[in-house]
Amino acid sequence: MLTLPRYLHTLEQFGTVSTAQELTRLLSGLGQALGFHGIVHGLQSYSRQSGLHVDSTSVISDRWHSHYMQQAYYQIDPRVHHCARHTTPLTWSSIGPCENPRATQMMREAHDFGLRAGIYAPVHSMDGRFSLTCVSLRDVPQAEALDLVRHAAPLLPALAAHAHEAALRLLPGGQRPEVALTQRERECLQWAAAGKTSWEIGLVLSIAERTVNFHLKNAMAKLGCHSRQHAIAKALMQGLIGL
Repeated sequence: MLTLPRYLHTLEQFGTVSTAQELTRLLSGLGQALGFHGIVHGLQSYSRQSGLHVDSTSVISDRWHSHYMQQAYYQIDPRVHHCARHTTPLTWSSIGPCENPRATQMMREAHDFGLRAGIYAPVHSMDGRFSLTCVSLRDVPQAEALDLVRHAAPLLPALAAHAHEAALRLLPGGQRPEVALTQRERECLQWAAAGKTSWEIGLVLSIAERTVNFHLKNAMAKLGCHSRQHAIAKALMQGLIGL
């Protein structure tokens, strides 16, 4: 049985993944432990000129996914295009009828392959890349499939985030130099991690609130984070600050 402590412990293993094969095995094990038949992780980038481009994919042997990639269905998949603009997980049942005839054909073929339900969990980077971790169920009663999806959905964002970081690290040149935060940036993050507001941090450090926000914004940019909470979590994981 996959308990929450065991799940969180397994997520830590993504930090030491050094090959695509290791990433695939780790994803496969977690997908099965969560009760899913298939799991796919794809790192993608987007530009107005070329549209969606798949940078790398860690695939659990899956006939449907091979067909999906051969047909380049990711270019017209409404779920993928939704995830390119959003950050929350998307269940397959959330997507209504497709306007694109080719997308309708894709959904029909997925059903013919036995797929019944699944979840897409997106993660975005500041460099324009984003990844999708997709789990799926095959040949199970619809009610049972939807129930499993509903219970597993809250766990997927953490899995997707760890897989995304591992995939970026495995890309050529993906090993990034250690982030160099200034002492003041570390101090502001440290107090923010303790739950202090910018105003309270300013009182502790004897600096203006706007100066605190300036340092936190710089720290977020260096860490490649969109929010203060994400920057705190990343700084903690990299040992830049402590609790």
